[in-house]
Amino acid sequence: MTIVVLISSPRKGGFGERIALRVAEGAESAGNDVDVIHLNDLVRIRQCQNCGACKMNGGKCVIDDDAVAVLDAIERADGIVISTSINFNSANGLFKIVLDRMYRFMDANACSTLPKDKKVAIVVTAGADSASAAKEADGLERIMTQHFYCESPGTIAYNTWMMDKDMPVDDDVMERAFGIGTRF
Repeated sequence: MTIVVLISSPRKGGFGERIALRVAEGAESAGNDVDVIHLNDLVRIRQCQNCGACKMNGGKCVIDDDAVAVLDAIERADGIVISTSINFNSANGLFKIVLDRMYRFMDANACSTLPKDKKVAIVVTAGADSASAAKEADGLERIMTQHFYCESPGTIAYNTWMMDKDMPVDDDVMERAFGIGTRF
């Protein structure tokens, strides 16, 4: 199986990246191939234009930018790890652009065109209250399971309030992340 890891935080080595990479280690230990994509490395990325062209041409987005390769990787993958930080109680803008562009995976009848039973793990970090992280993680999991029929091996919502960016992630969280990865 191939697992694509989407890391949307602009900060390399941040909490979300470390947790997502631990999920990836668990997935690799279970014999999966892992492809890590840092969304902040994308140079040209545009938001969904809601033009509906993808509904008329077999699900291909007509925007020619760096997000196309990310969407293609999601489509091909057997599993996805989504890692986003919280900005103003919601997923960060860069991840939200990619999520909106996943509209291409819905046909004209609002049915998912992705293969059923793709797995998705969600990692949300928040420098605010833990309720915001949990709410966003639950919401993203709901989108992925209800709209795209993904199965969830687990989610992690991690509160980083008042933590220095170089502090280690709690051992129990990293252990849980590894365990989620092994369920891919």
